[in-house]
Amino acid sequence: MRLLIFTSLISILPFLSFGLKIDDNLELNLELIKHQTCNYKKAAKWEKKLEFEAGNDKSGPKLIPTPGNACYKIGGKVKVLKEFKGEFSIYLEIRSSASKKQVPESCNNQKPSGCGGFGSCLYCNACETLSASKGVKATLLLNGEPINCGDGLKPGTYDNIELVFCLPNIDEILQSQGLSKETFKNLVQSEDGQSLRSMGIFATVYVFDTDVSKLMQTQAKIEAVYRKSKRSFFRDEPLPPEVYWTLPFNKMIKEQRTFVACHKIYGNIKIRST
Repeated sequence: MRLLIFTSLISILPFLSFGLKIDDNLELNLELIKHQTCNYKKAAKWEKKLEFEAGNDKSGPKLIPTPGNACYKIGGKVKVLKEFKGEFSIYLEIRSSASKKQVPESCNNQKPSGCGGFGSCLYCNACETLSASKGVKATLLLNGEPINCGDGLKPGTYDNIELVFCLPNIDEILQSQGLSKETFKNLVQSEDGQSLRSMGIFATVYVFDTDVSKLMQTQAKIEAVYRKSKRSFFRDEPLPPEVYWTLPFNKMIKEQRTFVACHKIYGNIKIRST
């Protein structure tokens, strides 16, 4: 539960440090260690079409807040290796450990379409404007405007492409978890009741240029049936690895198939008194 709440707050802001005010006395910060493109081999089962510039806490692309909302963008050089076109979507995988033996965080508040939510979730229709609906959104901008799916991107190196993530407000997040701010503060305090917790975060961004939402819909139905058959399962208890990696969408990720861009982010989450 604690990790799910943390990742709900930071899962769409993985690239650099920022301060998110919980209340007058509490602030959450994500501190970047580094971000880099995923390893790609000639025998890979995914086709690399986009490559984002790497960076760390001292150099490389910086995170920039957009005025008037809880959205952030990151630029830098983006290489388009092959034509990128179609109704693309973004899957964000969140972990608290670099170990592949640990399954990623689950997606909380996922819609029936298989899209949206907090945690390790698929964000569909990334060609739409960020103001199209409430909640978490992710998209790519070209010259400050959402990329037209019909036009796409031609091969080349761009310095006018930005990856944008938006954050739901803190009240929406806590409401989705059934928590008050006071309960949240109690959860993130350490056993001594004084110091506040910190933890590592490992995220991977996958970009698709084909519709993969039906795989996620099917997966959600299979998982619901499995959980219903296991009455001893807590609501947010992670699935066993041998079950998790057999589900359709997760299996595609494990086998490294279908996506066209992949970027890894490493950082630390710190919650501190202000």
